[in-house]
Amino acid sequence: MDNKYGTSDGYTSPQTPESIAEEMRTCLTAPRYLDGFECFCIVVWPLPDGVSDPTNMPRRSQGLTDYIQCGGSTRAMSVEIRATHQDGSYQHWAVAREPIADPDKWVSIEWEGPLGSFAIHVHPEEAFTGEQAAPVFRDYIAGGALPPSELLRPLDI
Repeated sequence: MDNKYGTSDGYTSPQTPESIAEEMRTCLTAPRYLDGFECFCIVVWPLPDGVSDPTNMPRRSQGLTDYIQCGGSTRAMSVEIRATHQDGSYQHWAVAREPIADPDKWVSIEWEGPLGSFAIHVHPEEAFTGEQAAPVFRDYIAGGALPPSELLRPLDI
């Protein structure tokens, strides 16, 4: 754990996709955990094919390029997903709860990190509570499922 930068890596055995999804649900919905100050983001990477023990995964593995993440707090967060294509290119999306009603309307989600204040600008439909984000994380973690395409806004990152 790195308290200065808010990162931690930890593995417990046994782990299943369902147990990880349940742990993420708890983290996403716990106001004292994802508070937007001490903890302001969660990132989950899938294990690459053929890797059963995360401690044996190379640090620069293909598995580290695909992820689901959120930033903010249990009250207001953005959710993003990144997926790598067979040719090595990738797609990065902002996720929405429902289709974007007004593409010109934006809201800010703010949090305090160790290096200062941060804000991300998303459409109102892309602002989630922890309760709203938990099923998106569950579907991705337990089933490898992306949200429907009308809920994915490509990001040029």
